[in-house]
Amino acid sequence: MANTRREHIEILRSAIIMEIEGEKFFSKAALRMKHPRAKDTFVSLAKQERRHVKVLEEELQRVERGGDWVSPSSVKGSAASGGSIFREAEGTEDPLDPKAGELEVLKFGMDVERKSVEYYRRASVEVENAKAREVFNWLVGEEAGHLAILNAEYDLRSRSGFYFDIPEFSLEVM
Repeated sequence: MANTRREHIEILRSAIIMEIEGEKFFSKAALRMKHPRAKDTFVSLAKQERRHVKVLEEELQRVERGGDWVSPSSVKGSAASGGSIFREAEGTEDPLDPKAGELEVLKFGMDVERKSVEYYRRASVEVENAKAREVFNWLVGEEAGHLAILNAEYDLRSRSGFYFDIPEFSLEVM
């Protein structure tokens, strides 16, 4: 169990790195998309990752100063060392082949989101602090929403299963 302030700081730093790399990945992936809706999806995911960075940075600053965690609902409007799930992929700065097509980019994004969900689930189990657990559980929900969006986009592009043709509801958080 990660119960010391130092352990919390390490988990937060790893999470921040992961989210920054997520933002970079989704921004780059948006440039590769030919279909406007797919491009918009990746742009939106990049913005959401940026928001996660801000929330995590605020938590890190509080914890480093000796303060307590704050629930995500109170910071949404404001601005285990797992390493990086992006560098894990191939050990390079840009783990995607420059020739990768839209489907490969979507599959890579889905894999990254699955790993993010698992990282935050583990982090929520490792911490005893209820507010820290709430933050990580919120991130599990956010990343699971990203995974659902990417799965739907993959199904649409590959015509391999159910996909969202018209927006019945939104998985995006404003």
